[in-house]
Amino acid sequence: MNIEICQTDLFNPALMTLIAQLDAYQLPRYPAESNYADPVEVMRQVKTLVYIANVNNQAVGCAALVLPEGRYAEVKRIFVIPEYRGLGIAKLLMTTVIDQSNELNLNDIYLETGVYQPEAIKLYQCFGFKFTSVFGHYQYDPLSVYMVKSLDGDS
Repeated sequence: MNIEICQTDLFNPALMTLIAQLDAYQLPRYPAESNYADPVEVMRQVKTLVYIANVNNQAVGCAALVLPEGRYAEVKRIFVIPEYRGLGIAKLLMTTVIDQSNELNLNDIYLETGVYQPEAIKLYQCFGFKFTSVFGHYQYDPLSVYMVKSLDGDS
């Protein structure tokens, strides 16, 4: 199996399909007031680096690194379609966004995920993310989990 991580843009049709699948996956898990998934139109308003995971030229996963003003980033839209989970694709996507953050000399990477996604939380912890308080534009939500990874000294 050939897995390739490629940088793309927020207009890529394959990315739009993956984001629609992610939204459909999360819809039954969280009420509307706990949905913090930025629409692509919002992500286009700030500098955002986007990656797609391809397996044998089929888009099977995605990740975004949103770069607001300052020396930090936020990981958004990490997703692998269910039939390709467990193959290390999410780990490759996370490695890519962390490596990119290091190349940009950022200090921290933040993310917000949900309490009903323990597999995602475990993945983030494996990459050194730690629980933190609410950050950025978020307001506290008991269904949200806020995490941060310090990049100081990471290579």
